Amino acid sequence: MRLPLVGPSYRLDGRSFDCQRTINLFLIASETGTSKSPACLRLTPGLALFAQAGGGPGRGCKTTANDGRGFVVSGNGFYEVLEDGTTVLRGTLLTSVGMVSIAENGSQVMIVDGRFGYIFTIATNAFAQITDPDFPACSMVDYQDGYFIVFKLGTGQPYISAINDGFSWDPLDFSSTESSPDNLVGLISDHGQMQFFGTRSVEVFNNTGNAAFPFERAEGAIIQTGCAAGFTIQRFDNTVVWLGIDEQGRGVVWKMNGYNAQRISTQAIEGRIASAKDFTESYAWTYHQEGHIFYCLQVKGLDTTLVYDGTVGQWHERSFFNKSLSRSEQHRAAGHFFFAQKNLVIDRENGNIYNLSNKVYSDNGDAIIWERTFPHLSQEGAIIPHNELVIDIEPGQGLANGQGSDPKISLCYSDDGGFTFTSFRSTSAGKIGRYKARARWTRLGSSRDRVYHLRGSDPIFWQLNDAYLNPPRAA
Repeated sequence: MRLPLVGPSYRLDGRSFDCQRTINLFLIASETGTSKSPACLRLTPGLALFAQAGGGPGRGCKTTANDGRGFVVSGNGFYEVLEDGTTVLRGTLLTSVGMVSIAENGSQVMIVDGRFGYIFTIATNAFAQITDPDFPACSMVDYQDGYFIVFKLGTGQPYISAINDGFSWDPLDFSSTESSPDNLVGLISDHGQMQFFGTRSVEVFNNTGNAAFPFERAEGAIIQTGCAAGFTIQRFDNTVVWLGIDEQGRGVVWKMNGYNAQRISTQAIEGRIASAKDFTESYAWTYHQEGHIFYCLQVKGLDTTLVYDGTVGQWHERSFFNKSLSRSEQHRAAGHFFFAQKNLVIDRENGNIYNLSNKVYSDNGDAIIWERTFPHLSQEGAIIPHNELVIDIEPGQGLANGQGSDPKISLCYSDDGGFTFTSFRSTSAGKIGRYKARARWTRLGSSRDRVYHLRGSDPIFWQLNDAYLNPPRAA
């Protein structure tokens, strides 16, 4: 009997209905239709230290479009990252905590931190605070058609800079988002349009060249779904995704589909999000790697990062095991930038910059603990014997020595609907070169309703292809 090993995170509050979870594993679907299985689970990428920038929390990052220079904000420092893994302090901010927003116009990089704005001049490496008295306090910035665009905190008013000059701001160069009386919390430029996100609605503006203010709302371009946290707004899979809030409630993840909001979160993911008390410090980061594009959502108060894989349309979770505190936490990343042909992420607590790689099997030396909780296995209340369970894995991946030389998979199970589980039983996943190895357990009793749970942590390439209960014995 084939078991549903491969699947998303979908644990509901009512665990007796569905309690499956996928942590630090992502789903790969067969593109040929002739693979051994329709899909498999693979270990999520690990973290290898690439550079260090100061010691403060990672707050934002950016790669410039024309010359491919990489920049990060760590604590109160604005650093350039060089290809050899060294960093250079290019400027100092007046704040040291909280997310920052970064944009560029080809000659200038602009940084805003919620109170102040700064300009880094690319040609001269000069860094200076914006001192124009008409520059509004703002938390986010983007660029379009020669203008830096921000919004004044606590209002529904977007502002634009002078053309190609982030130092210069006219007090009359602003507009209003008027479809709803909500304040703006975020903005983004996408497909040549500006999208302004309030707490109850989104308005889309085009550059019409109007003399009074060049950006005007597009006809019919009002989405009656707002944003719960501005830094969750991200370009993703040729559109925009954000964590939403509106008059009906909060905690749904939306994708822009034309001038409509399309729900991409599930009831289970929304239940996880709803368990958080405060969304205001939530943020997201996106990246693509080996044919997959990921939206990684960090909601304050949760112990995992919620990840939507746009390639397969499924959610999984990622976590970091904090050895000093003996607990699982959200993923280390606070942002992503593609630099030196690498997917780099900044650490949310310190100045570390990591290479996020599928060829790395630990988080900067710390174990990646993967887990897969199966859906319920039942057959209309009949008692099912569990004589043998076999997991089809990528075999022979053990290391030559040290941890991982004899990699193990641990198994436990629940017979009460997923509420309590047995102790773990471990079995070998196959030493190096043992390509016929299978993970196998016997004498597992019987049950009317069983939930299996797998776990592993050895620093090797993990891929789980299939699971079989009571497979036929070889002749």
